[in-house]
Amino acid sequence: MRFLTHDELAELTERKRKGEQITWLKANGYHFAIGANGHPRVLSEHVQARLCGGSMIAAPAALEPNWGAV
Repeated sequence: MRFLTHDELAELTERKRKGEQITWLKANGYHFAIGANGHPRVLSEHVQARLCGGSMIAAPAALEPNWGAV
């Protein structure tokens, strides 16, 4: 498991500022975490899977009420 470097993240997002990178990642559906320094952390394997047409990480299930509890 490896995270993108700052340079790789800037190349992917075409943004240098962390806030703009986060906005781009959200808008384009990339999964990421925020590091202690406030910069986004993206797994290189996730980017590779996305660029190859797949997704390593399943999309979150749609939230629906628990009808059985009603």
